[in-house]
Amino acid sequence: MSGKRPPVKIKFKYNMETGTIEEFIIDDNAAGASEDYHDRVAEKIGELLARNPEIFDAGPRRQAEALAARVTEKAKAKSDTIKS
Repeated sequence: MSGKRPPVKIKFKYNMETGTIEEFIIDDNAAGASEDYHDRVAEKIGELLARNPEIFDAGPRRQAEALAARVTEKAKAKSDTIKS
């Protein structure tokens, strides 16, 4: 990967009732980068927040969420068309 790197996006979901972090996703927005690059970005950000952060690849999960969102949008559009 060469040139300017895209900005990193972080999705953070905190449960105020339980005091737990339910979701913390780091997206380096560099689809063409190596897995090693993705892992280094997550590790460096995680180290700022925890002594030994547990890091998991969210790629397949995020792809499934995006696919489900597209299917839902198509179903809604089809439903709206049928009602018209």
